[in-house]
Amino acid sequence: MDFFEIIEKRYSHKEKFLSDAVPLEKLELIAKAGLAAPSGGNSQCVRLIILKNRSEIQALSDLCKHGGLMTAPAAIAVLTDSSKQEPDTNFELEDYSAAVENMLLSAVALGYAALWLDYPFFNDDTQKSACEILGVPADHHLRVVMPIGLPDGEGTRREKLPFEARVSYGKFGQPKSKT
Repeated sequence: MDFFEIIEKRYSHKEKFLSDAVPLEKLELIAKAGLAAPSGGNSQCVRLIILKNRSEIQALSDLCKHGGLMTAPAAIAVLTDSSKQEPDTNFELEDYSAAVENMLLSAVALGYAALWLDYPFFNDDTQKSACEILGVPADHHLRVVMPIGLPDGEGTRREKLPFEARVSYGKFGQPKSKT
């Protein structure tokens, strides 16, 4: 599968996963891809926690009750280290977003499905509880838990708007010229 096929094949797997374990070597490859992402000011603020089996995920899935997390055989928690940021520039959001995208694409390249699961952690109480479960230090922020595994059937893919509806040429709203 070439790079553009991987991009096309990637989707957010929100359904059940098979119970087949994801080998630690594959999880480490996915994590390495995330850490290879660009980092604003080279702060390298992204930190990862590999959750290699159901027993390490169970307390988080009990807390979040999200379908994908409830059956995932593995996951990677994505954190940012706020102490790595300069006071006047903070690239935590950009850094973790780039890392997660690299990991999502890497999961597909290795034959797995994954999900960018962040919304449960927008809630301060859930964030605090999840950080306690994972032993996250106070100067770090849990951003995403990414369930990973083999999908239990074909996952639902949302339709994308057509290219022409989202791309302009030269100015906003300008279609591609015919010349």
